[in-house]
Amino acid sequence: MNLFLPSRFDERVSRLALGIEALDGPRGQRIAHPIQITFDDLPRGSRRPTVVRHDSCVFVLLYEPGVGAEVDLRLFDSTERLWEARVDRRRFVPRRLRIPVLDAGVVDGRPYTERVRRPALFPGAAYDVSESTTGLRGRVESAGQPVRWARVQAIHPISAATVGLAHCDDRGEFLLLIQPGAAPPGDLTDPLPLQLRVWTPKPPAAPVPDAVKAVDGLWDLPIEQAPDPGDPDPVCAGEPPWDNWDAGAGLTPVSFQLGRLMRQQPALIV
Repeated sequence: MNLFLPSRFDERVSRLALGIEALDGPRGQRIAHPIQITFDDLPRGSRRPTVVRHDSCVFVLLYEPGVGAEVDLRLFDSTERLWEARVDRRRFVPRRLRIPVLDAGVVDGRPYTERVRRPALFPGAAYDVSESTTGLRGRVESAGQPVRWARVQAIHPISAATVGLAHCDDRGEFLLLIQPGAAPPGDLTDPLPLQLRVWTPKPPAAPVPDAVKAVDGLWDLPIEQAPDPGDPDPVCAGEPPWDNWDAGAGLTPVSFQLGRLMRQQPALIV
């Protein structure tokens, strides 16, 4: 039965289930570099609808079979072949998100903004950044081994405000960029003393089969649960606290030199 045209015409109506505008975390702008957004279990051979990238660098998911009350998605660089345990580009660190989707029967009565998400991706080792940026390249380790998917939070010691966030990749490497307003106006303290808190991912709730590990390079990257449509969404924004990560009890003091991208030696130890 047609909804808009007379019955003598063939009619096909496509409805937007989810619109995704991926943002560059430090810059807060739409990511123009090619990235991919797919269903999370696609690398394991599951047949899933396609999340289509438009030329405007936004992605759309339509109501199709396979789109339920929530969708598990992964976001990653377009040249990465994560399901073959190979990573060719590290401009952004991958994320996995579980996003609730409005029922197709109620979307017409709800604001379109409730079908839009703006997840932030954070810099990887190959992120485009000037050497005159205030920041830190480093690595998180435990017992001499890299901590996969750890996260690093930079905190101002006086205001306790978060002034920088970093996501570690599968090698424990991170690129932490400090916000331009980290130092109060008129206070050009150089070096700038900050404190770093390392968050480590919680282990999977159930054992992961070796067969899955062999085909999926993101098998241990925690899935983050986004809030319901219309609610504030600090999860997609990448803001702490992070439910599937444990916050380190201690803080590591680091003096940042303004306008310099430093390299942490030795690694941050947890």
